[in-house]
Amino acid sequence: MGESIVVNVDELWLRGKNRSLYFKALIKHVRETFWHYHGKDFSCQKEGNRILVTTKGSFKNDIYLALKRVPGVHSFFFAKVLPVEYDNIYPAVKELVSSLKEMPNNFKVKTVRSFKRFPKNSQEVSREIGERVLSDFPSLKAKMKNPELSIQINITEENIFVSVEKYFGMGGQPYGTTGHLITLLSGGFDSPVASYLMSKRGCHQTFIFFYSYPFVSEDVKDKILDLSSLLGRFQRETKLYVVPFGDMQKKISKSCRDEYRTLLFRKHMIECAGILAKKLNAEALCTGDSLAQVSSQTMGNISLIDSSSKLSIFRPLLGFNKSETISIANKIDTYSISERPHDDACSLFAPKHPIIKPDKKYWEDYEESVDYTEELESCLSNAEVYNISICGEVEKVEAL
Repeated sequence: MGESIVVNVDELWLRGKNRSLYFKALIKHVRETFWHYHGKDFSCQKEGNRILVTTKGSFKNDIYLALKRVPGVHSFFFAKVLPVEYDNIYPAVKELVSSLKEMPNNFKVKTVRSFKRFPKNSQEVSREIGERVLSDFPSLKAKMKNPELSIQINITEENIFVSVEKYFGMGGQPYGTTGHLITLLSGGFDSPVASYLMSKRGCHQTFIFFYSYPFVSEDVKDKILDLSSLLGRFQRETKLYVVPFGDMQKKISKSCRDEYRTLLFRKHMIECAGILAKKLNAEALCTGDSLAQVSSQTMGNISLIDSSSKLSIFRPLLGFNKSETISIANKIDTYSISERPHDDACSLFAPKHPIIKPDKKYWEDYEESVDYTEELESCLSNAEVYNISICGEVEKVEAL
């Protein structure tokens, strides 16, 4: 008999003339998701303002979790797909309600009719189907607000869809439709959440991690690989660059005043990420900065970092409280990885009194006297490079 899943698209009303490109990108991601998590036995096509996926057998359970990680998906539901005839509706509703593992206490029927020539309007369909449900399932009561069971009927020109279970996706924009970012990852809570938020806005991201070996153990690199594996599942394809940076931090420490040390680490990390962006044609950088969360993230320090970057730096967490960030980390399952203890070279090199209100003149003089472009190029050329698949599989590949 087979099964069908109907995928509802998010923010479609914003697309205007770009709808076809929007759909093309989303369908490509949905197809690849089903191919990896379900197998080749399915068809995927645009159905009005939705995406219809069908299979001859049954969908694997993993596909529901995987669809929740596809940017641009508002919601999706398992559906009976029927010819456009009124008499087909109730038998399908009855079959779906009868198949529920646990019978709820109350229900509501909601009908959406985009096919305006259908002989009954949405209110008539909902009322008549609801009356028949009440007759055949006497334990159920009608409830219009917050029902335990929502019976959804969608009537289009091509098909009628009937469903009783709805799942919500991450929403936002389809992957790859808004640009390419270089995202700076660390082992903490913030940068993975920042990456997730930019995935939600349709960005393709390449990850970069500055590895302070030999001043830190390999535990922190293992954390980054695990985080990248998880974050890579929100994309169709991902690369991670693990850049050796310990010797660079040692060199920077000897070239500056102690109180500027951490801030200058950040400056040169941003510059190195910018070099990678140029090589990969990325358009901007992304960090997990939150205003005034630590000394390097004061308004004055952020402004200096921005002045040193040739690219825009996106900071989606800038106005977040830590509790808000941790709430999202729990939601996307990065919390348990981020909370694992690890060595932090920035803390190891951190001055006793880091600068909070920087001296712009000192900063400008430093920039004129020091040029580490060659050294940063060398760091990047010695980076370890990893591919992360849509399923989160991590594979080491050739260096840049």
